Amino acid sequence: METEELTINNTRQAFYQASLNNNNGGLRTLINTLNLSRVSFSFSPFGETPLHIAAVLGNLELCEILLSKEPSLATEVDSEHGRCPLHLASAEGHTKIVKALVMENSDTCLIQDKDGNLPLHLAASLKS
Repeated sequence: METEELTINNTRQAFYQASLNNNNGGLRTLINTLNLSRVSFSFSPFGETPLHIAAVLGNLELCEILLSKEPSLATEVDSEHGRCPLHLASAEGHTKIVKALVMENSDTCLIQDKDGNLPLHLAASLKS
């Protein structure tokens, strides 16, 4: 049991570091070699997934890779603000990622964060 826990923790750390560093090749390797359904994707202290990080950093390629392997990541909300990846991409003005996320699951447009904001509210609050 401890060995499996250690492996899962190492996997989470590897995903987290590769996501933060925009290491698409490393993430692709991790995704292709692991059974992702066995790994909890929430790995940051704030409950973010690799898709949250890719969305906020504007990494469209990584978003597409993750969505193709695990579409349910589009609906995951973080524990700090209750935001899904669409909230984050909208807040940062990453329109191509917004489009990819909405195409994957349009219901994410209706997810309210802890403050009651929809992704549209965050997009509308962008300063030009």
